[in-house]
Amino acid sequence: MIYFDTDVLVNFHLPQDAVKYQMANQLYRDASTEGKFFVSLLCLQETSFVLHKLGESPQDIEALLATLIPHQPAAFEIYHFERAIALARTIGFQNINDCLHTAIAEEYCEELYTFNKADFKRIKKHTGLKITIL
Repeated sequence: MIYFDTDVLVNFHLPQDAVKYQMANQLYRDASTEGKFFVSLLCLQETSFVLHKLGESPQDIEALLATLIPHQPAAFEIYHFERAIALARTIGFQNINDCLHTAIAEEYCEELYTFNKADFKRIKKHTGLKITIL
């Protein structure tokens, strides 16, 4: 499975950057077709928040969520949060959500896609998960 970070989902929905938009859409299509698309409830929550902050209508946000919910997003448990704390202890608690994404992905996925180079470049050193910075 391939974990899609929030920034990939935002770029999947919004054509703010044409290259990222096209890339995110192609990655989603490929992963969905191959049955490898994976997302968490944390991603859905963050994506909803970011899209609202960017001025997207509630109807557009709901439409995206309706596309993603059938993929059965994973919840997180206390042990995921404990792993996130261990990662944050090393790279900083300002990145706790990225650490939590990593902890969830470590359990369910072989790979994580993200556009977030700054944070995941640091996390990459502390996990066996393949992190692909797009």
